[in-house]
Amino acid sequence: MTRNIEKLQGGSLLVGTLPKGCRLCAKGSKMVLFVTGLCDSSCYYCPLSEEKAGKDLVFADEMPVSDDQDIFYETDAIRGEGAGISGGDPLCTVDRTLDYIRLLKSKYGNDFHIHLYTSKTTVSQENLEQLKNAGLDEIRFHPQKDDWSGIERALETGLIVGIEVPTIPGKTEKLKQIALRAEELGLSFLNMNELEASETNFENLRSQGMRLTDMASASIEGSAEVAREVLEWATDNLTSLSVHFCSASFKDAVQLRNRLERRLEQTIREFEERDADDTLLVVGIIRAIHGSRLDGEQLQQIHNILHNQLGVPRDMLNIDTVRMRIEMAPWIMEDIPDAIKTSLEDICPLEIGIAYEYPSWDRLQTMFEPI
Repeated sequence: MTRNIEKLQGGSLLVGTLPKGCRLCAKGSKMVLFVTGLCDSSCYYCPLSEEKAGKDLVFADEMPVSDDQDIFYETDAIRGEGAGISGGDPLCTVDRTLDYIRLLKSKYGNDFHIHLYTSKTTVSQENLEQLKNAGLDEIRFHPQKDDWSGIERALETGLIVGIEVPTIPGKTEKLKQIALRAEELGLSFLNMNELEASETNFENLRSQGMRLTDMASASIEGSAEVAREVLEWATDNLTSLSVHFCSASFKDAVQLRNRLERRLEQTIREFEERDADDTLLVVGIIRAIHGSRLDGEQLQQIHNILHNQLGVPRDMLNIDTVRMRIEMAPWIMEDIPDAIKTSLEDICPLEIGIAYEYPSWDRLQTMFEPI
C-alpha cells in the first residue's frame, strides 16, 4: 500500500510516524546534553565548532556544565520533557553517559524521554544492556561501515532503534540501501538531516564540490532534493520504516525558536522586557568598550552609583560576573540616559545602551542600541 508524504513545519517531510524524540524536539522541550567532543569517526561534514571538536567537554544546550546542577538548571529552564544525548560520540565516554542517563531519570522520572546519537554500529551487548538498564529509551545510529552488528544487538535489548544520517548530495542510492536494510532489520525510523555548512566543515564540503543553497542559509545545495527523492521512493517501496527529513529551517525556525520561547518564559527577569516581534530579551547594558573588560571593583562601583546616586532600585539592577557587565531595566535607562552617562564618565570608557539578546545561556546579542 502506498503511503503519503506529510508536510511538516519548516519544510520538513515525513512518511510514517515521527519518532518521539523528534516530536519533543519540535516542541522545544528536549535539552541537548553534549557529553563529550571526543569521537572515533572522522566525518568530513562534521559541523562541530573548534570549541567542542575533539575536546572532552560537557554542555547542556549552550551552557558549559561544571556540575549536575547546571544540567538541572537548563532542563528546568526549558521545562524539559526529555534529553538528546550527543557529542562527539557519547559512547566514547560511556561511563559518564550512563551516569547522566541515571541522573536525569532519577530527577525527572521514567517518562522523561532520553535518546542517544552514536556512530558506534558495533557497540557491545554489555554497553547496550547498561544503556537500557540506565533508562535510555531510544538510540540513533550513524552508520560509518557495513557492520551493523551493534544495531542488531540494540534491537534485541528492546530499545527503540533508528538511523540518523545527513542527506549528502549524490548519495540517493546509498540512502535507499540504508532504508531497505533498516526496514528488513525492523528498525523504527530513518532520520535524514539536511546537510549544513559550518565554520569548521565548509572547506571540506567545498572541496567535495558542494556549495550553499543561498547566501542567507547554511544549507547545502542539493541536500533537500535528495531527501525528497528518497521520501518519494519510500512511499512505494517501504511498508513499516518511518522516514523523516529534518530541514535546516525546521531546526532554526521551529525547534530552536520553540526551545528559546520556553526558556524565555521561564527565565525572564523582573528588569527585562521581551521583544514584541521575536524571541528576544531586551535589557539595558553597561560594559567596557570593545577590547576592554571591567573588573569586579568597577562593576560594584557602577552598581553603587546607579543605586545610591541615581536611585535605581536594586531589583532593577544586576551585576553579571560572567560577562562582566551591569544589567538594568531598559525603561529606566531610557528615562535617565544623560544622568547615567554623566555619573559614570570618570570610571573608564563605557558602552551604555539597550541590548536585544536570545534567552539562551550564552545570551547571543542580535542588536545593540547606544543611548
